Amino acid sequence: MVSDIQEIVKAGGRIIRILDGIVYEENFKTPPYRDYILILRDLRNKYKREGNIVGSNCMKLLGNSLYGKSIQKDIFTTRHLWNEATLQANFDSRVKTYEKINDTQYIVETEIEEKEITTEDSKSTRLTPSHLGSFVLSHSKKIMNNFIHVINGFYKPEIYYTDTDSLYISSKNWKKLNRAGLVSEKDKGKNDYGDGGIIFGLYLAPKVKYNIVLTSDGVLKEKKTFKGYSNDKISVEDYVQLASGHDVSNEFNKPWEKSFTNGVVIPNDKQTKVFRSYLNNVKRKPPNNDKDEYSFHENYEFDDFDYLTIQEENEDCFK
Repeated sequence: MVSDIQEIVKAGGRIIRILDGIVYEENFKTPPYRDYILILRDLRNKYKREGNIVGSNCMKLLGNSLYGKSIQKDIFTTRHLWNEATLQANFDSRVKTYEKINDTQYIVETEIEEKEITTEDSKSTRLTPSHLGSFVLSHSKKIMNNFIHVINGFYKPEIYYTDTDSLYISSKNWKKLNRAGLVSEKDKGKNDYGDGGIIFGLYLAPKVKYNIVLTSDGVLKEKKTFKGYSNDKISVEDYVQLASGHDVSNEFNKPWEKSFTNGVVIPNDKQTKVFRSYLNNVKRKPPNNDKDEYSFHENYEFDDFDYLTIQEENEDCFK
């Protein structure tokens, strides 16, 4: 994307080589989704003013879905609501995931059986240009970068944590954003906590964070995210332990199994998920500091699985 290249250079980067890309030579004569987005935006603001939280959230969900559909991959799975007997009778290699929602029922995701494509299937083909989502994402990055430039976030440690459409910054930077005309309660950036704010935060890895929020009413609330971990199992002690350089572990049910001899087997024992602390520690250390402590070669690249392992019940979790 040309805009991606422009943003990299604007932030002080240097383009060495371009391997592949898409040239956006001409805009759409009619902006896709524009009318729908404006309707949903106006409705959401209306519901907000009326204090209708459900209506406001529904409009937000519909707006996000328009974008989500534009980058959606082809779907090769289907979902079912099955009881345990039906799940056992149909449990085979096509079952990808299953989630127990109450004592008797499961939401089951299965692979769709391959079949020959005919002309009758053409009516279900998605006609959205596959590259449209890339342009939308590129533009959203450009908007986000406007906020980062104003607080000099590319050159100074002004940002505690960031996600696709959010920045966790100090309240002192709010005035800078306000002077730049980037914040408001309607169409631009806003404080999700209103007149309140975060008084304590731990930002340990992507999608792993813990906040204590002081609301405008003087009430303390806990906001936590831990990808790969159930919210009902994670506690503040786990975040502190991980931040202190210690591994965090918990027990989860083992997945079902199927064999020719025993059929469907529902294990009674547990498996242990271990979230390892070294990913967080290494990322917060200066470059090449104590590198030998972690058995990594100099070209080692981290990925999302570097802080998560799954071990059997009888294994030592902290080797």
